Parts: sequence; C-alpha cells; structure tokens
Amino acid sequence: MTNEEPLPKKVRLSESDMKTLTREELCVRWKQHEAYVQVLEVKYADLNSNDVTGLKESEEKLKQQQQEASRRENILVMRLATKEQEMQECTTQIQYLKQVQQPSAAQLRSSMVDPAINLFFLKMKGELEQTKDKLEQAQNELSAWKFTPDRGPEGVGTVPEEVVTSETDMPPLPLSAEARQLPY
Repeated sequence: MTNEEPLPKKVRLSESDMKTLTREELCVRWKQHEAYVQVLEVKYADLNSNDVTGLKESEEKLKQQQQEASRRENILVMRLATKEQEMQECTTQIQYLKQVQQPSAAQLRSSMVDPAINLFFLKMKGELEQTKDKLEQAQNELSAWKFTPDRGPEGVGTVPEEVVTSETDMPPLPLSAEARQLPY
C-alpha cells in the first residue's frame, strides 16, 4: 500500500446488520475487513522486523562490548601476573642480598685463618703499638711543661691534675692509610 491511499477503517457488524444486509453488501464489507486486516499485518510485520533488527543490532553491540571487556580483563590479568612475578623476583633478590650480607660462621672462621688477613692484623697491631708509643712520648713531653690559662708555659714542672688527660679521654687517633683500606 502506498501512502496516498486512505487507510481502511475497521468494519463492525452487529447481528442485526448480518440479518439485514444482502449478500453483496456483506461481501463488500468482508473485503473492507480483509484490507484492514492486511494493513494491520503489514504494520505488525514492520514493527516486528524493526524490533528484530533492533534486537539483533543491540545483541551484536552487546557481544562486541563483552568481547572488549574480556579482552581488557585478559590484559589486566596479564599485567597483574607480570607484576606478581616481578614482585616475587624482587623478594627473592632481597632475600639473597640479605644472606650475602650476613657471613656464616664457616666464612668467618676461614677469614680468620686466611694468611693475608692475618698479615693485615699483624700490621695493624704493629701500627697500634707504634701509635701508643708516640702517644706516651707526647704525654711525657707535655708533662714537662706547666700551662696556666693566663700565662702560658711556666717552664719545667708538674702539670696540674685537671690538665692531664687519660688515654680514655683522648679522641681516637686517625688510622694510617693502610689501615683505612681494609674492608672491615
């Protein structure tokens, strides 16, 4: 049907019309009713086809969205797995570094027995004794002079108790260059 033709109207027949109308009039009304039913069927088919195509389109869009969501989920799961693996590797590396930093008892014993380390300890012991001798000589030389805060040195004599310091009051002496190069 084209848009120019008038739309058929619903045909209503009562029982009295059925008894009074002639056969030809009934046939005309029947044809009008058939045209009306055909128009309704065409409209129904159009609506159904629009609904079906709309449903198919929305179903396709939904499938695409689900595929995109699952793809994103897979990407995120892969990233998470990668991060967990990196974290596990870092944890393993940290544990290894902690173990390496803490020498075991066997390593300490072997380092004590090592002749090179023993030589270093002997050198350090000799330097320490030399330093103690120099300190004692310096203290003996200082004890020969008497210092007062207002006059300075007063010649050879005894040093007052408050000026004399013990070895424990002295700041530590700087280590020699060889002693500073030791790994300890």
